[in-house]
Amino acid sequence: MKIITGLFMAWGNFLTVPCPFKKWDNDLKNYMLGFLPSVGLILGCIWAALCLGMVYLGFPYLVLSFLVTFIPFALCGFIHLDGFMDCCDAMLSRRCLEERQAILKDSHCGAFAVVSLAFMILAYYSFISTALSMGIDFIDLCMIPVVSRGIAGINVLMRKPIGHSQYASGAGADDTRQKKKAVILVIIQLAVYCTAGMLLASYLLPSLLVIGATAAATYLAALLAKRNLAGMSGDIAGFSIIWGELIGIFAMLVL
Repeated sequence: MKIITGLFMAWGNFLTVPCPFKKWDNDLKNYMLGFLPSVGLILGCIWAALCLGMVYLGFPYLVLSFLVTFIPFALCGFIHLDGFMDCCDAMLSRRCLEERQAILKDSHCGAFAVVSLAFMILAYYSFISTALSMGIDFIDLCMIPVVSRGIAGINVLMRKPIGHSQYASGAGADDTRQKKKAVILVIIQLAVYCTAGMLLASYLLPSLLVIGATAAATYLAALLAKRNLAGMSGDIAGFSIIWGELIGIFAMLVL
């Protein structure tokens, strides 16, 4: 029952799609992170289905490009964009560690966040529009959110949290065991979903490379932010998810 509660906690917290079972338990945040790949699968399937439907209906190219760019952010309530902006604000400030951490948890939006968001959205739209013009495998749209969220979840579960992170409250043997179980959950979901995706992919090697690029970019972005900010947090997870998906889409258009 705890694991099922963790699934619906993840759904309710990380998706704007109506959750069929609303329940929250602060002691199960690790299980919530353990179901990030499933959240990614729901988002990815909706993203791919809407994109396929709009292509079938003959939406104008520029409108299609905009909507395919907008949909994944809207489906997660822009929560990961918030983390991306907070991390950019903190890391690009080039202040001392204490000030960078203070900027990270500050609710105000700084200039570095705005500039970073503008260029990121421009890159996202450019990569999406180019990929659509060249032709895409819709399975890749399903897999990119799965992989980015799975790798981000593992990073949060396995790395030392920043002191102010909501994931820093747990301690002790029970919390450690719960984190290990959550990591296993993530790995199982990644294995199952990616295997299924590869079986359904139109072109196996390009899809494998898209998955690899997404995983590598997500991991490296989390590692960079963690070293710069001396710990992991939900904001850093969001930062790494945005980078992972951006590079995954770039790999999709290149391949």
